[in-house]
Amino acid sequence: MSPLLLATDIPVGDHIFWKVAGLTIDADTVLATIIAGVIVLAAGLYLRARVTADVPGRLQLAFETIVSGVSRQIGSTMGDEGRPIVPLAVTLFVFILIANWLELIPTGHSPQYLPAPSGDVNFTLGIALFVIIAVHVTWIRHQGLRSYLGHYFKPYKVLFPINAIEELVKPITLALRLFGNIFSGGLMLVLIADLLPTKLIAPIPILDVVWKLFDGLFVGPVQAFIFALLTILYFEAAIAGSGH
Repeated sequence: MSPLLLATDIPVGDHIFWKVAGLTIDADTVLATIIAGVIVLAAGLYLRARVTADVPGRLQLAFETIVSGVSRQIGSTMGDEGRPIVPLAVTLFVFILIANWLELIPTGHSPQYLPAPSGDVNFTLGIALFVIIAVHVTWIRHQGLRSYLGHYFKPYKVLFPINAIEELVKPITLALRLFGNIFSGGLMLVLIADLLPTKLIAPIPILDVVWKLFDGLFVGPVQAFIFALLTILYFEAAIAGSGH
């Protein structure tokens, strides 16, 4: 057992890189994101072709359960005005869930060819910015520009700086919440491995598999649900108004 694990010994941002036009791109994150998107689209097209009003298949039943749960959550707070948010929330949940599950596929390479993209802050910040920008656009469309600008001065005008900072940090907190929970799984594995005696190093691959199964099957769905739920809450304020 090593006497001390330094912060510099913990791998952070360990990726497969591409050099494109002088830019460094996390190739594994890009590849995993594209594959997750293709899987979501393929599953949607397959489900659309096989959908039935009779006895539904497993995929249709799972999808209908997710859509029903999201529709109830949105309908109870936003009513019919929130119906356009249902496809976005469902898509985000399924997309992030599949992206997290990609890490369960063994590739036999270190770093992995298909890591969970949520463990890369670039991925989480990208979808967080997309959500928050859509929220602001929706707020202006539903409440008007005057109402949108006015909410920065409520309940008191003196609170404008605080309200402005709160809106600016929303995409950052949304991104870091998802990134931190997924990325911490890798750090936990490193720390646990370092605490084991040297003679027990052999079982590390087994430990890796067990931890990834736990992280993917339990932590992954929870984090996908939380991101989708926060998206719904942000859109609720945009559609119903800040005083809702």
